[in-house]
Amino acid sequence: MSEDQSISKPSESVEDAELVSLNDQKSSGAPQTIGYVAIVISIVLGGLYLVRYSGGFDRDTYLESNSIIEEMAALGGGSGADGDVVEVAFDPIKEGQKIYQTNCMACHQVTGQGLPGAFPPLAESEWVSKDPALLARIVLGGLQGPITVKGNEYNSIMAPLAAVLSDEQVAYVLSYIRQEWGNTAGPVEPTVVAEARADMGAKATMWTVEELKPWITE
Repeated sequence: MSEDQSISKPSESVEDAELVSLNDQKSSGAPQTIGYVAIVISIVLGGLYLVRYSGGFDRDTYLESNSIIEEMAALGGGSGADGDVVEVAFDPIKEGQKIYQTNCMACHQVTGQGLPGAFPPLAESEWVSKDPALLARIVLGGLQGPITVKGNEYNSIMAPLAAVLSDEQVAYVLSYIRQEWGNTAGPVEPTVVAEARADMGAKATMWTVEELKPWITE
């Protein structure tokens, strides 16, 4: 064996060892990379599964539902956070407010001030505190022609609501009006409305102030 050959063998051994080491690192790194990819894929698939089968959780819907539960519980009704069912306390004034907003507010406004020159105010109106039998007839049969309210004359039309509202609903909305916006009159009973409806019969035209005089008291 020559001297050159004997010297080159250690160098070749070192190079072979380095190649083996690099190959080992690549071999060991491949399973780790595959493992990371598998974890990422699992997370993505898990997220898709939750989105698909979670029932569509919506934060705003949850908060709104929770707010409704709390409001009902505060009013003494509904289902509380613990699931217990609580009896709902019916408030005829609140119901009357809803009826007013649906059927009366466009003309008489949310403030009860009406529209100047067109529709009279209900706030602190002398008419609101008059006989409930009179008010029931106006709501049921409507009103047309001139009317003086708080010193101002109006000449417009109030549509009849007999076909729209029940006796109870008329009583609720009148009770609401009679205690809102500074008014201090008492509530109206549904029986009063029922009597007015029966007495009116099949009245074909809207009331005038002249026709209502029998029920107008100071």
